[in-house]
Amino acid sequence: MKAMKHILLATTLVTISGGTFASEQAQSVPQPVCDAGFTTIVTGDYSKVPQKTCLPTDQKQAITMKLGQTFKLSLPANPSTGASWALRSMPNSLMLLSVDYQNLPQCKKGMVGCAGLRSYTFEVVAAGVGELKLNYGRSWEKDSWESKNIAISVQP
Repeated sequence: MKAMKHILLATTLVTISGGTFASEQAQSVPQPVCDAGFTTIVTGDYSKVPQKTCLPTDQKQAITMKLGQTFKLSLPANPSTGASWALRSMPNSLMLLSVDYQNLPQCKKGMVGCAGLRSYTFEVVAAGVGELKLNYGRSWEKDSWESKNIAISVQP
């Protein structure tokens, strides 16, 4: 797991930005290593390395967003093991734009057991407070699913 966190630090910027220019800059811009996943504000400016903000480890601590922002929530995942993230519910203040999965760059075609990131992109469409609720696990092992609740606070 520690190796995955360090790999995420080096590769997440390329995954999030989708561009090579930002990945070249990633070497010089320190990014936090996040245990519980992270969010990134999506600005559309690929000349800058996106800044990653770690999710709070205290699920009661809210992530504060501004009305009109677009942000990406990225969580470590390994679907080749049968486990996946499921978005159970989200506040009315958010609109889901896309869901994506990206293997880590060291994962070669056909490799089993390689980890990556499951990303959900949201647009903030209304002010208010609410909670994103997600589960991670295998569909046939519902008793052992991990739950993640993320408090969201939207300012006008």
